[in-house]
Amino acid sequence: MANSLTPDRVVARFARLGQPGRRGFGGATDAAEAAALRQATRGDHDLNPGWTPPSTELRPAAVLVPLVDRAGCMSVLLTQRTEHLSAHAGQISFPGGRIETSDRDATEAALRETEEEVGLTRDHVTLIGRLDTYVTGTGFEITPVVGIIKVP
Repeated sequence: MANSLTPDRVVARFARLGQPGRRGFGGATDAAEAAALRQATRGDHDLNPGWTPPSTELRPAAVLVPLVDRAGCMSVLLTQRTEHLSAHAGQISFPGGRIETSDRDATEAALRETEEEVGLTRDHVTLIGRLDTYVTGTGFEITPVVGIIKVP
């Protein structure tokens, strides 16, 4: 069965989205400001209404959302984090992690982390855009970077 979501259609949809923004709310001390930012930010609080955002500065992180193109049919590559990690152990995730000071930006961090975690080198990734940031209950502000991986 053919997948109707082809790489060309994915790229066209991203072109219509416009530029995502950083809309995090970490460190907001004013309750009204935190509430307003909470409404404008995607995160764990969307499905957990009682969750309160961290009052400290959010830690920047980036993930690659790898869309795998196999003969025009798209799928998503996910990883499972190892059980011995202190944060997010055993979770299904996109490859990625903290943005290091040596990284130029979120895109570079996502590509570096992907290569470290799954061995996928950046020359196999065609970047097509970014999604809005996402705030986790553990205090990370994640920038999702989307790329197409062409399988020979």
